[in-house]
Amino acid sequence: MTHPGFATVDYRVQWKPGGVLPGSHRGAHAGSGHELRALVPLNDHPDPRRLDLRATLRDPYQRLWVRDFKQNTALKVYVLADVSASMAFNGRYDKFEQMRRITMTLAHSAWRSGDRFGMVAADEQLRPELSLPARINKGAAQWLDRRMSAFEPRGRSALGLLQAVSQLPAKRALVFLISDFCWPESDTRRILRALTHHDVVPVVLWDPAEDRDIPRWGIARLRDSETGRSRYLWLRPKLRDKLRAVYQTRRDELLRLCHEAGRRPFFVLDEFDPALLTRYFMGAA
Repeated sequence: MTHPGFATVDYRVQWKPGGVLPGSHRGAHAGSGHELRALVPLNDHPDPRRLDLRATLRDPYQRLWVRDFKQNTALKVYVLADVSASMAFNGRYDKFEQMRRITMTLAHSAWRSGDRFGMVAADEQLRPELSLPARINKGAAQWLDRRMSAFEPRGRSALGLLQAVSQLPAKRALVFLISDFCWPESDTRRILRALTHHDVVPVVLWDPAEDRDIPRWGIARLRDSETGRSRYLWLRPKLRDKLRAVYQTRRDELLRLCHEAGRRPFFVLDEFDPALLTRYFMGAA
């Protein structure tokens, strides 16, 4: 079992959390932050430690002026995890192991930033054994490590994610939707639409064995993880190209659905690298 080594992701949001708990994100209220909000009379903000001498000397009415700052605020970070049977796929990488590492990394990153971290998992129904309420929790990564290491994805679909949305807070949160998105187009649209209230990052787990590593020749046994049905195929260059074209069509379709929902997916096509997820947020900035 690999370990993320307590790597962190420097995530950012383009909106101002409305909470009052101190954190590392630009808030909507005045407080003890580092970003200047305005200059106000001392009577409105009685804190002489923030006296602005230049503004005070320029005032013809000889009023005392102080600096008013924006409060840095904490936010809620959630992982919304698809734990259906397709997430048990093991090609060049183990998809569920990838999800475990991403979830642990996000839990540790949230704790380092002073944010509350929570997780809701579902296949065709909610999975309370993998769910965690949002709180500042130093041990969340270790707790999830134990629970996810003992869990085996078996569900036949991920429609329980629609129920999971109701477990998220009413106020806007940063939500990482982690899945391989092997869903019908209608299900993808329904789930993204149900999450419109939140800032959603679709994290797409795809494996090279599903596309890039398909051999030119040979006999392959294909098995549907969720239905259990399987079939044999005689692989050849023309069929390989056809399978790759289908995969590209799936990617284009997912990009289109995310674009319609105002989201930008983050694709994990090889081993998860926290630095790439940080760059994703830097690009959004």
